[in-house]
Amino acid sequence: MNSVMSKIINLMKIKKFQKAELEIYNELKKEPQSFDLNKLLAMNFLSQKKYNSAMASLNKCYEINPSDYDINVNLSLILNKVQDYKSALKYSNAAYEINPNKPEVYHNMAHSYLYIPDLQKAETNILKSIELIGGLDSMEIFNFKDTLNLYTDILYAKGDDDTFKSVCSMLLNKGVFFGDLFRKLLRSDKSAILQKHLRTLENVLEKIDENPNLTSKNLTKSSVYSCLAEYHQNKNKEISEKYYIKSNKLINDLQRDSIYQRQEFTKSVIKFFEDTELDEISKKIPSNLGDGLIFIIGMPRSGTSLTESIIATSEDSVAGGEKVFFGVNCRPIIKQFQNGNKKFEALSKLGLAYLDLIDIQRKGKRIFIDKMPENYLYYKFIRVCLPLAKIVHVYRDAWDNAISLFKQNYVNELTYASSFFGIALEYANYEHLMKIWKSEANQKILDIDYYDLVMNTENTAKKIWDFCNLPGKYEELKRKKYFAQTASKHQVRKEIYTSSLKKSEFTDYFEEFTKNLEEQRSYWKNN
Repeated sequence: MNSVMSKIINLMKIKKFQKAELEIYNELKKEPQSFDLNKLLAMNFLSQKKYNSAMASLNKCYEINPSDYDINVNLSLILNKVQDYKSALKYSNAAYEINPNKPEVYHNMAHSYLYIPDLQKAETNILKSIELIGGLDSMEIFNFKDTLNLYTDILYAKGDDDTFKSVCSMLLNKGVFFGDLFRKLLRSDKSAILQKHLRTLENVLEKIDENPNLTSKNLTKSSVYSCLAEYHQNKNKEISEKYYIKSNKLINDLQRDSIYQRQEFTKSVIKFFEDTELDEISKKIPSNLGDGLIFIIGMPRSGTSLTESIIATSEDSVAGGEKVFFGVNCRPIIKQFQNGNKKFEALSKLGLAYLDLIDIQRKGKRIFIDKMPENYLYYKFIRVCLPLAKIVHVYRDAWDNAISLFKQNYVNELTYASSFFGIALEYANYEHLMKIWKSEANQKILDIDYYDLVMNTENTAKKIWDFCNLPGKYEELKRKKYFAQTASKHQVRKEIYTSSLKKSEFTDYFEEFTKNLEEQRSYWKNN
């Protein structure tokens, strides 16, 4: 058995995860209750970021031995990822009781507290994690980039700009490339980016071809090009665009899933509500569920963060950020439907499950804002499960939206954003689905044009206040203190500028983008 375990561990070390998985399953046939084998399977899934599968294996391990540190700390890790902060803290506390001298447990606690939020506890825990790693002065700290990202996000959320800039600068001064920190500092204070920081980027590009791993090489180069693109954005448009194109080309080359999968999924969402009778399920759902909930939907980079920051100035409100709840719970329902399943009783419990999940963040406030843009896919689920919820739909000029998406360094989150064709395809999917939702007799959607949001902020805010029945009034000074839990975190604290309208970038791609968008619109009209 020891030799088999060693073989599996070695396969995982060299990232041959599928082979390792087969070996584990072969052994589990002989010993299905083996704690060590189930734990290895969980770690194998975690290494591949297959969180649902990892959660199942970890739960199996927990049943066998609930006193294992690794099982508790990894359960808290995954629960943080699905934003179940109450449960994440439960397992973090259990891990702490087992072993209070490891950095991971404090990292997980800090993550939960940042988003609850309890910023004082978040900072205390992340500093303890950093101390156990060896401190900010150690080079070892760069092996824990997630911890550094979390620490700087906590500082930014607290409004401690001086410490935020000082920490970012100190780490970048060490000459180790860290794209996330470079972009954070650049967006916060461009003058803080020094020549030595740019030389670090140049050094990485000079030595990158020595890396034999193509995926790692392309991810690093893409991140460097993204940093250079953003740095040159207001200095030299031509150079900036060249780097953005290079960065996205590398990301695009790494994609393995077809961008048409999202189109097929959109079709399945439409088909689900055409074929599924939900009257009996609706009768089981209390008619008052969803009171005080506001969902902001639309394409990513369409102005959803700005809209959230405006609504969050309302009295008795809390901004919950981008909740993944409906994606996590409804995507499997659609997949089951695609496979022929016709029973969806779980839908009747979704609304109550959502309310339970957000309770730790809501803290008794009447208004709770969920600004997950992609919830436009799940609008009908939300309407069924939370009947009194308000839906604010933000839309933006397609080309402006496309440019803004293309300029973000999305690697895993939005696979379509690395090409203008992919963005055109997704924009048409979104546009068609929103037309269907808005054609329904009982639809309750407030449309907000991003142009009006920027040009006529006060009047647009009044429309939102009236639609959502919000207390108090919009306050611009309060909005600027808001912490967005997204890529827009630095932008929303600044003045609302008109430069985000009628963009004149990537002009060589405009005609092709427009043509592709019209072709995709025609596709939907004919299907």
